[in-house]
Amino acid sequence: MPDDSLKVMELYKRGFEERTKNIQNAFVFAKACESSALNTKSNFLIAKANNLLGILYFKTGQLGKAESFQLQALNIWNKINNKEGAGLTLTNLGNIFSNKNQKVDAENAYLQALQLFNELNNEKQKANALNNLGILKFENNEVAIAKRYFLQAYQIGEKLNDYELKALSLNNIGETYVAEKNWDEAWAYYDDARELRELMDNQIDLIDSYINLASVSLENNKINDAKNHLIKAKKNSEEQQYAEGKIATYELFLKFYLITNKSDSALLYQRLFYEEKLKLIEESKDAETNFIPTDNSKTEQQIIAELKNQNYVLYYLIAVLSVFLLMLIYLLFRQKK
Repeated sequence: MPDDSLKVMELYKRGFEERTKNIQNAFVFAKACESSALNTKSNFLIAKANNLLGILYFKTGQLGKAESFQLQALNIWNKINNKEGAGLTLTNLGNIFSNKNQKVDAENAYLQALQLFNELNNEKQKANALNNLGILKFENNEVAIAKRYFLQAYQIGEKLNDYELKALSLNNIGETYVAEKNWDEAWAYYDDARELRELMDNQIDLIDSYINLASVSLENNKINDAKNHLIKAKKNSEEQQYAEGKIATYELFLKFYLITNKSDSALLYQRLFYEEKLKLIEESKDAETNFIPTDNSKTEQQIIAELKNQNYVLYYLIAVLSVFLLMLIYLLFRQKK
C-alpha cells in the first residue's frame, strides 16, 4: 500500500506539472493516477485524482466533465474533513461556475475557500482566492475594487517569492489598465507577467501573455509588435493544441489583417477562427458523460443525418459572417480611396 500511494502521488505531481507544458501528456498521467488511486481504495488519493482530472478538463474547456470530477472530490474532502483539499476544490469549482456565468455560485465558492485558507493560514491559497474575487469584481465592472484585490494577491506573491502567483496577479492588474484604456501601463504589467512565465517555462499561460501583449499593441497602434507576439502565440498554441489560445490568436490575426488591409489573409483567419470555435463547442458538449439514451430505435444513418443538419446550420452562419466581412473590407477600401 505505501508503494501504491507513492505511485499515485508521483503521477499526480507529473500530471499537475504537465498541465502548463503539454496538456496531452498531463491527461496521460492523470488517467494513470485515477486508475492507481482506485486500486488503493484510499479516499484521499481518489479525491486527489478527481481533482487533477477536473483541473485538466477545465483547462481544455470541457466544463461539464470538470464540474463532475470536482464535485466528486469535494464530497470526499468533506467526508474525511480535509479542509485544505476542500478549499482547493472549492476554488476550482468557483472557476468553473465563473466560466459558466454562474456568478453567485462562483462568489460563494471563492468566499468559502477564502474562509478555509484563513483558518489554515495558507497564504498562497489566500492570494489565489483574492485573485479570483478580484476577477469577479472586474467582470462586474468594479475595476477599482478588483485592482485592490489583485494588488493584495501580488503582495503575498512577493512575500512568498512565488513566480506563478506573481505572474497571475500582474496579468490581472494589466487587465484593469486595459479596462481604463491605459495601454502603456497594461503592456508593462503584461510584459512583467510574460517574463516570469518564460522563466517558469509555463507554455500555456505564456501563450496567453503573447495574446495579451498583441492585443494591447494593436490598440496602441504598434503593428509590428503585435505581429511578432501573434506569430509566437500561433506557433505555441498550435503545438500545444491549446484550443482557446488558437481561437484568441486567430481572432487577433483577423483584426490585424483588417487593419493592414490584407483581405485574403483576413478571410483565411476568419475561417480558422470559426472552424476552431465550432470544434471547441462540439467538444464541450460532453456527450460521453451527459448522453442519456431515449430512443434505441434510431439507426446509424439517422444519427448521421441529424448531425449533417446541424452542420448545415453552422455553415450557413459562417457564410453570412463571411459576406458581412467582405462588405466591411469593401467599405474600408472605398474609404481609403
